[in-house]
Amino acid sequence: MKKSKFIVMALLIFAGIFAGCAFNPANSDRNAIEDLIDSETSWFKPDGHYGEEQLQPATLAAFDTVLFWFRYPDTTRSVNRTISVDILGDSAYVTISGTIPGILYLKGVRDTDTIVVNKQFLDRWEKSAIFKKDTIATYHRGWRLYALTGSEITTDQNDIAIDSVRLQLENTGLDTVITDIMTMVPKDSVIRVRPGDMANIIVYTNRDDAYAFLHSWFLRWHFVQDSANHRVYHGQWKTPVTLGVHRVVFDILSHASLADDSLPYDSNAWGLHYLVTEQ
Repeated sequence: MKKSKFIVMALLIFAGIFAGCAFNPANSDRNAIEDLIDSETSWFKPDGHYGEEQLQPATLAAFDTVLFWFRYPDTTRSVNRTISVDILGDSAYVTISGTIPGILYLKGVRDTDTIVVNKQFLDRWEKSAIFKKDTIATYHRGWRLYALTGSEITTDQNDIAIDSVRLQLENTGLDTVITDIMTMVPKDSVIRVRPGDMANIIVYTNRDDAYAFLHSWFLRWHFVQDSANHRVYHGQWKTPVTLGVHRVVFDILSHASLADDSLPYDSNAWGLHYLVTEQ
């Protein structure tokens, strides 16, 4: 009888331990926030600027002609993501960071020979967000996205950098300069654009020999270097016609990334969220 009581008590203790872990409010809230991050792909997808984008043939220093280039994930190496959650009352402060291994595929012509170059790289990315616990409990335990930053993506060995981006929209009259892509912005205050609006964009960098691009939905626009200030690059971009949340990426690469097959890939990219709306 005593043995049976001992077994029952032991089972109850173990059950209590597991129940305490399973129903720990902090752990449950963290899990709910992580699930919310995974479900909100419009806001938290880090790699939308990778893909088989094509570029018109161009002349680049070490090559007579570059036929095309694109980046794609390196499936032989792991993609890593870390989510840090700090819960204070009804607010959760979240930092998401990680690494994305990839390959730059570059095909060009030199001395009539076709050359294919594959450069391995490792991109590091980071963004932050604030969540509030003020909705119905059945929706991710009451958590919702309240504010977030953009995304900054840099090559593991990085020298080139974006200093700021100026965005001008013809239809809305918006004229704004982004100096820090990691500035926290309320979700309801992200940049709003009209469908099919024409945007004038200026990217300021720390290099006078960079290549500057804009990426949106696996399409790429090449920016032109300013004739007076060679660290400044101009471009135009037409906003999507599909309503909803979108992301655009401002991307600069070092000259050697595309023009020299012997030097490593070096890039800095800013990912910016915006809302396409009729209002």
